[in-house]
Amino acid sequence: MTTKDIRALNEELQGFARLVLVGLDGSTMSCEGHRAVQPDAMDQDKWCVGLTAMRELMREQTDARLVLGGKLEGYKGAMPGIAEEALLAIAAKQPFFLVGGFGGCARDIAEALGIVDPWAGSRITWQGRELFSGYTADDLNNGLTPAENRRLAGTQHVGQAIALVMIGLRRLRHGT
Repeated sequence: MTTKDIRALNEELQGFARLVLVGLDGSTMSCEGHRAVQPDAMDQDKWCVGLTAMRELMREQTDARLVLGGKLEGYKGAMPGIAEEALLAIAAKQPFFLVGGFGGCARDIAEALGIVDPWAGSRITWQGRELFSGYTADDLNNGLTPAENRRLAGTQHVGQAIALVMIGLRRLRHGT
């Protein structure tokens, strides 16, 4: 994006969200700092480093993570973004909510963790999927029971997903 486009987006987001520009090292930068970054200098390795740095910063600045959907191919990082966010959250013991009923990477993660049964049919193999083999639903640290995580990972009903996430957050907050 051009600096002009970034400033316009920042104006559009005022009152709803905060736009944060992140450098390859994970540090935040100003619009002026962004101007010095040359888009054509961003090869695959730099994309991987930059996206990981962004996701680590996001994890540090959030209290919980919720994922649904997500690309299984055509991603720019070391692995699908949803998968990397999941691994970072799980490794940090950050509460992690997995809504897999809409398919995509979130569904694959739920399958890899053994929370839901695999869907029949052909599977897309993606880099990093094997990294989930050492984890289970117990590692989600989200306040939900195994049965509730199974329901959350399989639902296609937004209302049910919201209710389950709220139950988990309430239990975490009250230590129950």
